[in-house]
Amino acid sequence: MRLNYIFFIFYKLYQIMPTFNKPLWTLGNKIEDEIKPHLEEFLGKELYRSDDIYDIMDFKSEDNKLVVEIKGRRVKSTAYDTTIITCGKIIEAEKLMCVDEEVKVYLFFVYTDCVKYIQLPKERPDWNCKHTGTNHIPHFLIPVNELMDFEGVDKLKSNQ
Repeated sequence: MRLNYIFFIFYKLYQIMPTFNKPLWTLGNKIEDEIKPHLEEFLGKELYRSDDIYDIMDFKSEDNKLVVEIKGRRVKSTAYDTTIITCGKIIEAEKLMCVDEEVKVYLFFVYTDCVKYIQLPKERPDWNCKHTGTNHIPHFLIPVNELMDFEGVDKLKSNQ
């Protein structure tokens, strides 16, 4: 009886474990590849991506002074008042900025109608947080009206 109970617990834990979503990851890579040259021109530095699918941030400059995260969105920028990003990404960015005050972190949101961005400030804004998604992971809710328009890139073909 006890063995059945233990098996049941492990089975339930396995059911809720995060799974790797390869189609979504592939779409994200296409968006990143398409926007990368525009980011390099805008930021004035060459950006490098690790091929490790578990890296927290998408791109870094060679000197690690510039960090970029790109989030593809399959909606228009006006669909919601806020956009989400996992708390882990923001915390990782804050750690990088604490270790080296010269580090700048940018978050880019690629919507179906435009691209918006924010340079992460040294002190975290008063963003709300909520647990969301299949696995109830904590996310910050960034007001879309706090994002700036990324000039020169309206739409990306890969996100249509």
